[in-house]
Amino acid sequence: MKNLLFITAIIACSSIHSQEGNYASSIGVSSGYAEDGFGIMATYNYHLNRNRYAQLSVFAAIAEDRGTFTIPYNIFTVQPGYFFKILEQRNFKRYALNIGGGAIIGYEVINNGNSLLETGAVIDAKSQFIYGAYVGLEGELTLSNDFSLLVKANEYYHVNSDVGNFYPYAGIGLRYFLF
Repeated sequence: MKNLLFITAIIACSSIHSQEGNYASSIGVSSGYAEDGFGIMATYNYHLNRNRYAQLSVFAAIAEDRGTFTIPYNIFTVQPGYFFKILEQRNFKRYALNIGGGAIIGYEVINNGNSLLETGAVIDAKSQFIYGAYVGLEGELTLSNDFSLLVKANEYYHVNSDVGNFYPYAGIGLRYFLF
């Protein structure tokens, strides 16, 4: 009798877990505008349910500051975050809008690590580790059971960046649902 109750409890728990648990995991790639240049982002989403997911992103920007002098720089970051759905088409679930945010940590490379410009001018900014936070907005348009079109916009706040504290990214790409 104990074994029967134990097996019934396991089945009930697994049924509850499957109703409330992970719906899917997905990966996505987007590319587009980053301040002063081009950015690309790869994401992994762990969907907690239909309306929430944890996200881990890797972001790279290739840009040039075109002030008095043209100074190339690159930004590479890793971003753990959390997103939740704020809008979804009711009947067919063809589109959705998600909002979220999280932390960032990364590295910025200014003028390929060189403190001198070709003109002989000295740059007082230096390549360094950066950290901060971000907020993001993601729009999804379902293309099939496995793919969706992804429109992404993030605003980063780098606490200690020599490039600038606020840094935008807007891109378009694809998201693939693993299971």
